[in-house]
Amino acid sequence: MKKYFLLLALLVGMTVSACGTDDETPIPQEPSTEQPGGGDDDNGGGNDDDETPDPVKPTPGTNGRYLVLFTSRTGNTERMAEAIRTTLDCDLLEVEPAVAFDDDYQGMLERAREELAGIRNGNYPAIKTSVESLDDYDVVFVGYPIWHGSMATPMQTFLHEHAAKLAGKRIALFASSGSSPISTSVSEARALCPDADFTETLHLTSSTLSQIQSHIASWLERLGLGKEDDDNNNEPDMNTNRISIKAGSTTFTATLVDNSSTRALKELLAEGDLTISMSDYGNMEKVGPIGRSLPRNDENITTQAGDLILYQGNSFVIYYAPNTWSFTRLGHIDGATRENLLAALGSGSVTVTLSLE
Repeated sequence: MKKYFLLLALLVGMTVSACGTDDETPIPQEPSTEQPGGGDDDNGGGNDDDETPDPVKPTPGTNGRYLVLFTSRTGNTERMAEAIRTTLDCDLLEVEPAVAFDDDYQGMLERAREELAGIRNGNYPAIKTSVESLDDYDVVFVGYPIWHGSMATPMQTFLHEHAAKLAGKRIALFASSGSSPISTSVSEARALCPDADFTETLHLTSSTLSQIQSHIASWLERLGLGKEDDDNNNEPDMNTNRISIKAGSTTFTATLVDNSSTRALKELLAEGDLTISMSDYGNMEKVGPIGRSLPRNDENITTQAGDLILYQGNSFVIYYAPNTWSFTRLGHIDGATRENLLAALGSGSVTVTLSLE
């Protein structure tokens, strides 16, 4: 009888241990030189809200127009952050929790669940990272692991506490996870910083993390960013990557990515302004014919308000709502929101004029 109960207890224990979530599965990574009990591998949130941390200064690079913020527990998101910092030679800052997570993996999972539940009730875990100003940055990269489908709690706290300082800033989100998608964390970031301008995201999982450098390089190219923009500390000539979009009495400016499609578009606009008759489609976009075919660089994209898309090589599209499909990315309207786009473009057909700035 004792043997029977011992066997039953063993089977129950095996069943419980197999019922976890893969949201927190550590992604295979390079060996770390971090010592136990310190550094990023032990990151976590705390609950001490009695003290406001003293502002810290980011580690500076030569390109002071970009800042990379990150929080990382296993080191995977940190590797992504370092790749961005190295490519752009820009400023870097780690967002650290006030109290480190336990080394025990199951303990970390339970604490993450509790902190995420607390955030849903308006209780943000304490962090020890605060910055005095973000005024000098054109783009702020925000990186984090995905825990139970959500943004890691230390970064949620940072965005909550710095929302006013991030208002009007261009924010580029990047994240790592075992398998969970990035969509929920993007919605969380937008809710935390409603006045920021969010760009295309980058999400790496266990199947793609081994190609960090190539993914980072492609992503930064799509964003129209690169170290060469700040050579000799001179202001870059952004005119070569910017166009004007006029609809009625409203004129938007847009920043183009660098690919063969946008280069062909700029050559077309160099011949003169391009007027396009656009119609509404699916309550998410305005679309109209360009009049000729441009090179295609299709990829699977989830659009955001303000994204400029080339569809099937011959149609120009302005998105004001999300959609996932295989498109060619052209660029993004600066400061675009669904509201200001619909106010200018209306609910039906509209004529827009594109021109080089």
